[in-house]
Amino acid sequence: MSKTLYLAAGLYFIVLLLISAPASLLNLAVRRMSEDHVSLANCQGTVWQGSAVPVLHPGKTSNYPLATLSWQVKPQAWLSGQFKLIASGDFSATPMELTLERHRLTLSHVMISMPAEVIGDLSPFLKPAELGGNLRIESQQFIYASGVMQGKATAYWNQASSTMSAINPVGDYKIDITAANDEVHATLSTQSGALRLNGQGSWSPAKHFKFNGTASGQGNLNELLHHLGPETAPGIFQISL
Repeated sequence: MSKTLYLAAGLYFIVLLLISAPASLLNLAVRRMSEDHVSLANCQGTVWQGSAVPVLHPGKTSNYPLATLSWQVKPQAWLSGQFKLIASGDFSATPMELTLERHRLTLSHVMISMPAEVIGDLSPFLKPAELGGNLRIESQQFIYASGVMQGKATAYWNQASSTMSAINPVGDYKIDITAANDEVHATLSTQSGALRLNGQGSWSPAKHFKFNGTASGQGNLNELLHHLGPETAPGIFQISL
């Protein structure tokens, strides 16, 4: 009888640990999966229901806190072999969904806002321009399975600015992103503003990031335009990253 009681107590203790697992454990998992490019600060609650502030680390000394994220795990999804997490926050009226299956990660109803300064950290060539504004990324569904990405997303760069420009903001821009197989393609277009930017880029694990486009402008944008690339035609500057 005592063995049964010890076994029951042990199982109860294990279940209690699982139920009360602190939210900070997710930070360890996120840092590992993102290779320390993303972390979770100010973790509150448990792994199953809690909140935290996602922080981007695109560079060695760069930290960009995002809007507070709250989540709740849906245990009923386990019956179909899925781990499903519902995330919400001030950034979107529609909760995001993260579904983890065997060798497959699906993100649905994605909406993420971040400072545009992160662009400078992603490209050392653009760092001196000290870019600013707000970057918002939206996607209905994005899938990562067996090392392959599938899906579409749109990035809106609004109220873009630069310390190299006498005119600020310089404009609003849209980046259409398509992922298929092992490549990600992006198309940049100008929505409005004095600085006109257009171009196409691609990224893959083997080829890394490449971008070719053009820049032109109205008003006093000379310093910024000459930094972006050489003038290949009157008023047209070539951008190559």
